[in-house]
Amino acid sequence: MSISVPEKWDIETDVVVVGYGGAGATAAITASNCGAQVTVLEKMPSGGGNTRVSGGGLFKTTSMEWRRYVEALCFGATGTDVIEEFVRNAMENKDWIKEIGGEVEPTLHLQVSYPGPAPKASFPQLPGWESMEKFGVKGPDTEPNKAERLWKLLSGNVERRAIRVMMSTPARRLITNEKDEVIGVAAEKDGRDLFVKARRAVILTCGGFEFNDDLKRDFLPCKPFFAFGNPGNTGDGVRMAQKIGAGLWHMTATSAQLGFKAPEYESAFIIRLFTERFIYVNRDARRFADEAKIEVHSIAWLTSIFDGQRFRYLNIPAYAIFDETARRKAPLSPGNIGFNQNLYKWSSDNSAEIGKGWISKGKTIAELARKISVDEAALEKTVADYNDGCKNGRDGEFGRSRETLTAIDAPPYYAIELWPCLINTQGGPTRDKDGRVLDAEGSPIPRLYSAGELGSIWGFAYQGSGNNGESLIFGRIAGRNAAAERSWE
Repeated sequence: MSISVPEKWDIETDVVVVGYGGAGATAAITASNCGAQVTVLEKMPSGGGNTRVSGGGLFKTTSMEWRRYVEALCFGATGTDVIEEFVRNAMENKDWIKEIGGEVEPTLHLQVSYPGPAPKASFPQLPGWESMEKFGVKGPDTEPNKAERLWKLLSGNVERRAIRVMMSTPARRLITNEKDEVIGVAAEKDGRDLFVKARRAVILTCGGFEFNDDLKRDFLPCKPFFAFGNPGNTGDGVRMAQKIGAGLWHMTATSAQLGFKAPEYESAFIIRLFTERFIYVNRDARRFADEAKIEVHSIAWLTSIFDGQRFRYLNIPAYAIFDETARRKAPLSPGNIGFNQNLYKWSSDNSAEIGKGWISKGKTIAELARKISVDEAALEKTVADYNDGCKNGRDGEFGRSRETLTAIDAPPYYAIELWPCLINTQGGPTRDKDGRVLDAEGSPIPRLYSAGELGSIWGFAYQGSGNNGESLIFGRIAGRNAAAERSWE
């Protein structure tokens, strides 16, 4: 059934890309290289999306053996044909970066807090992980931010191809004809309707739903769930695709970690304690994990534990407990990732944040417990037990490794309240191996494609750098196939 085909189009083009982040830029570059005229619509005043505020990591794979690893992470939620196409194209990621003028350098995977290097895969216990290689875009020392390097490379290629990019132009709905083909986009520009004809196809690359409270409430495994990324990610692609009959997948899958939510800022702050002198406790003042081995993207598995007797999540909120030595070592928020990195600079010794009341301080552990409203005796015992483990070289509760055990024993003591915070969501319209969006019965919606975290392939667990890498992969797949469509006119 057609949706309000306009009598007159304001703009005509071959391919319309909705969303100007990593996936959108890649799709636009690829479609343009294939001979298509491309128009990109972006709702925010500037481009980059979550790509620009990410860690900037990418990956390639050296063998189809990596399929086993991806299948394990997806846990049956993603079809084998999609995974195989994904892995096949992952082999080309590094070469493609070089083709568009970038240089590359290796990167390491980091755990959530402890600063030492970790295996390049998020889950090295799973088969096939050795076939993955992580890298980033190399740049001058004057630009240390890997995400900004990646975005400058992508956006620079868009500009060199003279691809039309329209900022502050949110897409409102997809336009279909009597054949149920997607033939354009109804958008808004300067408060007025803007109708953009897509002679060949539309590609949705408009991100996830990290800032849509209704979708988070209905689909995510714990509540509340804040977010680190671009506030423009409000699930627009989910809404527009659903309206024309798209099916959904992976709506409960997340990439998330603990973070601090200041009321003054829409996005949360990523918190990383670059020290061994800390523990995490919950509202019962009890530790709940080996703090040094929490996988950086998988905090939802811990924060989703629900106590049916007390009817509350056991580990929401959580608190990082640390001492004066840790406080002075480094800022708790590194300032090179997340949307707030350009809005606020965290003080080097965390003193400004203590002054703001973001970090609580106590001369003793008991005083600190009162500040954060947890049981004094319980927190004293938790810290004492941890310190005893440090002295004995053995963490009897969670088996934290000896080299990460350092006592919390230099007063005063500190705590910061932490919440589950999204790096991004993975759910959205179902896509096939060709990047086509599928309807609720599994058939392709004609002339509609997607790429990026909107309907990501990561159906259960998430691999670090997975969305940036996927943006390149399905951006290329969708761009090629959209450009290959014959005009519907």
